[in-house]
Amino acid sequence: MTNETESKNRKRRTRFTMVLRRVHLYAGLFLLPWVFLYGITGAMFNHYGLFSEANIVDVPSSALSGSALDDFPSADLLAQQVVEQLRLAVPDAKIEMVDSHQPEFVNDVILQVKEDKIKHLVHIDPVAKSAWVASSPDKKYQPDAMLAKIRNVDVPSRPYELAKTSVASVLESAGIGADGKSEPQGWCKLNFLATVDGTPARVTYVLRDGHVDVSKFEGKSGMSPRQFFMRLHTSHGRPPHWNARMMWSLFVDIMACAMVGWGVTGLVMWWQIKRTRLIGGAVMMLSIATAIGLYYGMIHFYAASKL
Repeated sequence: MTNETESKNRKRRTRFTMVLRRVHLYAGLFLLPWVFLYGITGAMFNHYGLFSEANIVDVPSSALSGSALDDFPSADLLAQQVVEQLRLAVPDAKIEMVDSHQPEFVNDVILQVKEDKIKHLVHIDPVAKSAWVASSPDKKYQPDAMLAKIRNVDVPSRPYELAKTSVASVLESAGIGADGKSEPQGWCKLNFLATVDGTPARVTYVLRDGHVDVSKFEGKSGMSPRQFFMRLHTSHGRPPHWNARMMWSLFVDIMACAMVGWGVTGLVMWWQIKRTRLIGGAVMMLSIATAIGLYYGMIHFYAASKL
């Protein structure tokens, strides 16, 4: 290989690296709002008190000493009691607990108390026997109902029946020979704005059962800022129309591709810095080992738990 050829190859690699770094950089800058959204709201799902709109009071176990929680059974004891009752209910069955699996509570015991337009959510930790209370105004937004006496309408086109009838044709066209009866799944709705006696109204028609809801349109989502951003986090799927919801779903796809892209470009840039290869390789192996451990741990958790 001549010096000139080697120089050209080096320039190509340098140019490729520069393009890679720029893509990595500008994709991150463009998608920064989504990075912050998913990062912050992800933490909000895990921590109720983060940016909470409720007043949260922690109640330590010491403050609950002498209460009914003193008699709250441990996970082991409760599991034994459940098994004993199962044995009594089905005496012919041999029911034994598996020693290799520790009984565990899935989550807190949660109860709600309403008082003077204030909603108190009481979370009781069944293991530590402590608790915390989230108090917030019970101010669920309810737009003014219009045409309240009308609950259902029967439209002549009968769209849901047409969809059910077309299932056989869909399956046949897909090469699936299924003769079973189709059953409703989900709630396809038609939403549109109208006016009732000159007043703006939001109309929702449920295709499945013909239920119709007409309420005064005030341009409000009915969600608090916290609820709205968390709803954005969980929004998924694509509607059949091109609207803001469809555009959001496209950016979810872009964000997914960008995250994979950041991983790939990060690997390439890491490998190009020779002095970081050893430490970076060790960190990556630790990451892979941790991910594998959590993978099998979560598989076992969901296999042994019914949520």
